[in-house]
Amino acid sequence: METTGLHLPRRHLAPRRATRPARSSRWSTQLRWYALAAVVGFAVPLVGSSILRLQHDLYLGIYFAAVGGLIWAYAHSTRLDVRAALVRNWKLGAGLGVVVGVLLVRNVFSESATPHPAGAYYWFELFWRGGVYGAVDALLLTVLPCLVVYRSLGGRLTSWRLRLEYVGASLALIATLTAVYHLGYTQYRQDGVRAPETGNMIISLPMLLSANPIGSIADHMAMHISAVQHEYETDVRLPPPTKAR
Repeated sequence: METTGLHLPRRHLAPRRATRPARSSRWSTQLRWYALAAVVGFAVPLVGSSILRLQHDLYLGIYFAAVGGLIWAYAHSTRLDVRAALVRNWKLGAGLGVVVGVLLVRNVFSESATPHPAGAYYWFELFWRGGVYGAVDALLLTVLPCLVVYRSLGGRLTSWRLRLEYVGASLALIATLTAVYHLGYTQYRQDGVRAPETGNMIISLPMLLSANPIGSIADHMAMHISAVQHEYETDVRLPPPTKAR
């Protein structure tokens, strides 16, 4: 007896295509934002501080607005998951931030003290030139370069090779952007950028080692606040330099 077989129609499966990273996470897209950050980072201090010589609090307000707008546009355009960035390895990032922050503050207070303002203006400067300025600097000079590399590598550092690539590429972008930004100020075009380069590399360690921004932001804020308190007239840590009144 002959058995009749069922012949099912063949499905022609299309060959699988290699998964491509989202457009917002490609190196080309991320590096365009980095280049824009470099332009903003150089142009604002060059025009506002070096050329127009604006009063430092007014200048800082313009700088904060420019960098804040840039960071918002970057996050919105590239669909950055801000919550994920903040909670990723946050315990490691915060712990490293405490260690580095203590060293930074001790270093500031090891320098010679200078006069600082008194009264309500002093408290305003601790907030404005200290905390806010430190946070904005950290976002521009550490957080953005690290995010550019982290997201371009796929958003997951699943191997030692990827971790080393993240640290190496982030260091290069941080160093370049830190130099470009500080060269917008007159004093650094005269004295060089070695001091701010060294300082920001140390401040960036928590994010380099954890991929979390919390520690580096807190450390930059701590450095600025302690500098306002102890060496308000510094010509290194708080550009543009000013005198107590």
